Parts: sequence; structure tokens; C-alpha cells
Amino acid sequence: MSVGLRPWSEAERLAALHGYDILDQPLDAQFDDFVQIAAQVCEAPIAVVNLIDQGRQWFAAERGLGVRETPLDVSICAHAILQPGVFVIPDLTQDGRFNCNPLVTGDPRLRFYGGALLETPEGLPLGTMCVLDYEARPQGLTERQAFTLRALARQVMTQLELRRAVAEKALMIQEAHHRVKNSLQMVQSLLNLQARSAADPEAAQQLRESAGRINTFGALHEHLYRFGAAARIDLADYLGGLVDGQDEALASTFEGREIVLVADRITWPSSDAPSLGVIVFELVTNALKYGAGRVTVTLRSQGEVVVLSVEDEGRDLPADFDPFRSKGLGMRVITSLLRGRQGHLALDQDRPNTRFIVRLPMPADRAIRRP
Repeated sequence: MSVGLRPWSEAERLAALHGYDILDQPLDAQFDDFVQIAAQVCEAPIAVVNLIDQGRQWFAAERGLGVRETPLDVSICAHAILQPGVFVIPDLTQDGRFNCNPLVTGDPRLRFYGGALLETPEGLPLGTMCVLDYEARPQGLTERQAFTLRALARQVMTQLELRRAVAEKALMIQEAHHRVKNSLQMVQSLLNLQARSAADPEAAQQLRESAGRINTFGALHEHLYRFGAAARIDLADYLGGLVDGQDEALASTFEGREIVLVADRITWPSSDAPSLGVIVFELVTNALKYGAGRVTVTLRSQGEVVVLSVEDEGRDLPADFDPFRSKGLGMRVITSLLRGRQGHLALDQDRPNTRFIVRLPMPADRAIRRP
């Protein structure tokens, strides 16, 4: 068959339609605007963004019909996609192709049809942007009305193309996260292997800590791979996976110790989550190395600030300890990350055990969900 740019087969047309992944998806409010405009400009009680699938016609948006799809054997648009440009039937009762159609002979007793072709850049027809009326229109559509239908049809296709491009980009990003995660896992495994074979206990510990840092970034990529290429992530989920991974990775070194997370559900820019993960990792590692008992990680929102605390049951730090003057690698990493984010790290002096508190400004477009 051919309509626009080149001949096509039904199998090719259906493959193109399904490639947009729009069928049976929630109705798009933007498409609702299109049918509203079409109905008003064409002064029609019914307007539809109609996609012709195998055995049915499915409506991406509709006004005046009240149904989501109808069988293909009663479809007027199935004929319209075989015609280029705008397809107009002034009186359906006078056209031999439609005068026996149940939608014409019975309810809702349609009389007029006008539709502009929805066509892919490759010239494959997908459906129509159409209007219908209960009254015949011997004059058909005005030039302005026909132009509006064509313009709306182009806009519908633009939206479909954008949806597909976004989905493809998201898939590519997700695949990238998967590959990075696998690479990080390999590096982490090599570091752990070296740690087990190292003769120097201090060197072995440093290797395990390096593997833990790698795990921090791997946890984020795992999260984004499983949940998609989102611009923001749930910190409770992300830190939960990180803490579980750290607990598992260091269990053999710190036997009998436990890491617990208590967190509000706060969304956070995914691009910045690794930095927060590194801060948590370093504080937890220090608590395991120098503290005692259970390590509790708490994440709370307080107005315009996110408060992160890492607490253990030991008290090995002097009262005048200043994390910003510490020469330890972990503390230097933490303070460097916080400086670039207007954050603050302090040792809580009001508790009998060791508790570090991190305060970070909330992102401007924050979103917080309490447990």
C-alpha cells in the first residue's frame, strides 16, 4: 500500500506503531489538549486521536465518545489512513463504504467525518487526528479547520517522536549504568581478593576500605539500573542498599557489629547521590574501625536542611576533636565533599557515645516523603 512517501506493508505499519509504545498507556494530558482544540475549531461534538492497531482502533485521547477503543470493523479511520492529507466524508449515509456501519445506522448515528493523517517520518500511517458530527456537513471543513487538523496531526506525531526519543535515551542510560555497575563489581572483587592475600593487616584493611568505596558507587548504578534513568533517587532506598552492601563486605572484618539505617524518604539529585554515599561510607567505616557496638545511620529532613548522623556505642575521640583538622584520609574526603556543598560536619558533644552529624542544604526542587 502507499499513502505518502513510499509503499508500505501492514506488518511494517504495525511494527512502527508498536515502536512508539503508546498503546494502552495512560492518556496523555497533552493529547487531551489536541482533541479539545480540534473540537472547538471544527465545531464538532467528537474529536479523537485515533491509532489503528491490529483488530481495533485505540484512542490516545478522545472527546465526546466516552470509550477507549472500538473494533476495527466499525472504524472509519481504518479507511482514512489509506488516504493522503485530510480525509473528509460530508455525509456518511451517502457513502457506500460507511452507510451500513453500525455507528452510522445505530447509536451514536454519526453523519460527518473529517480526519488528518498521523504519519511517521518514514511515511507510515498510524491513525488520524479526526472530528465527527451527528449532522451531515455538505460543505465539509473550512480551510481553517482543515489546516488546524493537519497542524494538530503534526503535533501529535512530534509528541510521539519525543516520547520514543526519551524512552530510547533512558534505555541507553540504563544500559550504561548496568555496564558501569558490572565494571565496578569486577574492580571491587579484585581489591577484596588482594586484601585476602595481603600479608600486612593494615594494607589488607586499606584494600577492603577501597573496595567499600567502589561499592558505594556501584550501589548507585545498581539502583539506577533497577529503577530507570531517573534524575532523582530516593535516598532511603539508595542508602539502604549501600549500608547493606557495606555490612556484607566488612562482616568478616568486624564480626558481631551491626549497621542500622533509619531514614526519611527524601528524593535527591542522582548526580549528587554518590557524594552523599561516600560520606556515609567513610563515617560508617570510621565507626566500625574505632568505635564499638551497633552503628546507626540516621537521615532526617529538618526544614531546608538534611541532617545525617552516624553513631556508634563507643567513646574514643577527644572532646576537642575537630574533623576539619583531621589528617585521616576518610575525614579529609568528607570535609572536601562538604565544602563544595555548603555542608557542615560536627561531633555531637552532648551524647555519651560517638556521634557525627552532617548538615546539608536541601536541594531547591526537593521532595520529601515521611515514612
